[in-house]
Amino acid sequence: MKHTLLYLFILSCLISLAQEETSSKPPELPRFSIRGNAGIPKVTSSEAFRNSFSGVITADLSINVKLFSDFFAGLGYSYTYYKPQKHFRDQFINTSMQSHNPYVKIGVDKFFSARGFATISLNAGYNFNKYSGIKYKHDSLVGKYPTQFNSSFVEPMIGLYFIVDPNFAIGGHLSYNYNFSQFNPTYSGFDKWFDYGRVENKWNMSMITLGFGFYYGLAKK
Repeated sequence: MKHTLLYLFILSCLISLAQEETSSKPPELPRFSIRGNAGIPKVTSSEAFRNSFSGVITADLSINVKLFSDFFAGLGYSYTYYKPQKHFRDQFINTSMQSHNPYVKIGVDKFFSARGFATISLNAGYNFNKYSGIKYKHDSLVGKYPTQFNSSFVEPMIGLYFIVDPNFAIGGHLSYNYNFSQFNPTYSGFDKWFDYGRVENKWNMSMITLGFGFYYGLAKK
């Protein structure tokens, strides 16, 4: 929470500084653009999932086209890597989880100064999740359970970007990724190494990400 508040405070300061330059007319963003983000995801909601994995990195890249006014749509791909929690690593269990996620993006850009704009968007897509390095407690369990699963997700996102070049901007973002699937510890083999009766698994998997990103407009300077 401390880091979250600090991050939001920094973004607020940047907005305040940028608002001092409102006397200049904001530029018009190119019709086509490439957008990318990266950050460290924080697992939320499902207590079982939170006690199993922690996020190492998530990154995404999308190609977008302006539809009308400040609204745009695009296609993208994101990747997320999770490592096991410490109580598994202490038992020399290094099962990891990787998520590959194609998605559709819709959003809107709004300038708050001549050099900065906010982007509010929504990603919706399908993810392919796979466990690697599974350690089974008994050889008889090998091949008994799936080692991968698929599901759909939605991810609202808000970002602030500052123009450093006519067609290039950098900034930060906050996103919430909600997965329409519950965590199943048997797929990763974790249920034989941890008592999941001690934690709740009422909610679907989700994560919050604070990170950095860029915007690149596909147009001549």
